[in-house]
Amino acid sequence: SNMELARTWAAVPPNPNQPAYLKLDHEDEVIYNAGRSVKAGTFVALVEQLTRHDRLDILYNETFLLTYPTFTCAAELVEHLLQRLDLPIPPDLNDDEYEDWLQEKQDPIRIRTVNILKAWIERYWVEPPTEATMDLLRYIESTVRAAAGPEGLPTCASLLTIIEHRLSGRDILRRLVSPIDPTIPKSILPRNMKKLKFQFLDLDATEIARQLTIIESQFYARIKSSECLNKDWHKKEIHVPNRIHNHPNYSGVNAMIAHSNQIANWVAESILSQDETKKRVALIKHFVSIADNCNTLNNFATLLSIISGLGVSPVFRLQRTWAQVHIRIRTQLETMRTMMCTERNFTRYRERLRIAQPPCVPFLGIHLTDLTFITDGNPDHTPASSSMINFQKRALLARILHEMRGYQSMPYNLRPVGEIQDFLIAEIHKAGEMGEMGMYERSLVVEPREGGEDNGDAGGQKGQGVFAATGSHLGSVVIASMAMRGRN
Repeated sequence: SNMELARTWAAVPPNPNQPAYLKLDHEDEVIYNAGRSVKAGTFVALVEQLTRHDRLDILYNETFLLTYPTFTCAAELVEHLLQRLDLPIPPDLNDDEYEDWLQEKQDPIRIRTVNILKAWIERYWVEPPTEATMDLLRYIESTVRAAAGPEGLPTCASLLTIIEHRLSGRDILRRLVSPIDPTIPKSILPRNMKKLKFQFLDLDATEIARQLTIIESQFYARIKSSECLNKDWHKKEIHVPNRIHNHPNYSGVNAMIAHSNQIANWVAESILSQDETKKRVALIKHFVSIADNCNTLNNFATLLSIISGLGVSPVFRLQRTWAQVHIRIRTQLETMRTMMCTERNFTRYRERLRIAQPPCVPFLGIHLTDLTFITDGNPDHTPASSSMINFQKRALLARILHEMRGYQSMPYNLRPVGEIQDFLIAEIHKAGEMGEMGMYERSLVVEPREGGEDNGDAGGQKGQGVFAATGSHLGSVVIASMAMRGRN
């Protein structure tokens, strides 16, 4: 594979017999690991590694382009990359040595630099569409045109085309390859679909899970790698009541957090809004079935939101309601609860995710927790007081970002049903009006407190039976509490 090849090339030791004019200019500013992968280096040396003439390290390049916002800005990176297009000629070279330097070092570096700029602007560009960004792109364009000359450079034309697309405001979308699959599952529609008079319980649990999965996967695909760096999600407000989808200042991470919290509230409030025990039981059964179908679809994000909504204290304490839920349904819920348990840092869920065949929508809170752990647990420079950028830390971050991009690149082979999606989104948007106190007060109305029930825990932490509160210790805003862990 490309990654294995990259690691092989990266492990090649330098040639001791190489002429001085063909060696790296900043080799003494880099610290390598035992396998010759870069551990740390000055910024200039890291840029040199990015465009080195003697070998290609795909893994290093991806790590650099995914994580550069943690140690530099776009303008500085552009300046150093463009300098690589026209290196100063080493002194005292004879004609043969000059030709050798030109063919073996300068020309390969120019080609690598153009390719890096192309990859960066096409696949890793995270700069805001401001006038300063447009000026930076124009500067790249003019400099590359001048450096290429009349003969041009390989891939130079495609780089200039990509820059033109950025300048015209056309976003270069990630190319999702959807296989043509004649076995795409047929939609399961309610009988009164055409009249749009169906209710939630009229919809098949499998179809609801499919539509929720399409919606959730779109939220996940919207997340940009740059939003996951420097704990950027901490810097923006997470909760925006009833408006969670397309706020212009809302990052993809925060939008998904809000959506996940809203689903948990929707589940809880739907159950609590019913006066009749029979209807609450029917809703619990329906939500458990939806969650189970989400599990089958590897949609762990919606799965956790649903079982968390079922596990909040105001729902959990409804003992008379839960007593009428069939043991099979309660056992099914407990199996999913066990899989998503926080015990030992979500060990069971991590194993389930590891063996899951894409497509998949992972639980975002795990990504954010791991990214926080790496960010807080490793210095930006090594030693901390030096100018040597800790690139090993960036490699750890890039590993998670690469995993996320892999899940984002695999679309679901499901058929969207607009009418059902619109109905579900409208219902989900209504949630949150009760608030935590409102939900508990409503819980006491539908099932008044009985003797022996503890006022403090609302019955949610006692007698952990087969329908024990899933994630209730995280609070009703499940993803948010995971995402905000370690915030100080």
